[in-house]
Amino acid sequence: MFDLEQFVADCRAAIASDPSHVATQEVVARAVADPGAVLAALGEPRRAVLEKLYHAPDLTILNVIWGAR
Repeated sequence: MFDLEQFVADCRAAIASDPSHVATQEVVARAVADPGAVLAALGEPRRAVLEKLYHAPDLTILNVIWGAR
């Protein structure tokens, strides 16, 4: 199950351990490997939106939903 707080913590730990962002990419890849869990946690998209899920000086996490066409 996708947990946003855990995802943020994992991303922050990845940034701290690997400034090249390779470790962060691996965290993101694991999260999006189960899109159903992400949808269950963040909700089913209803319209195009750019939503800031988390922001800090060293990390911003966005939920980007593209509109039709």
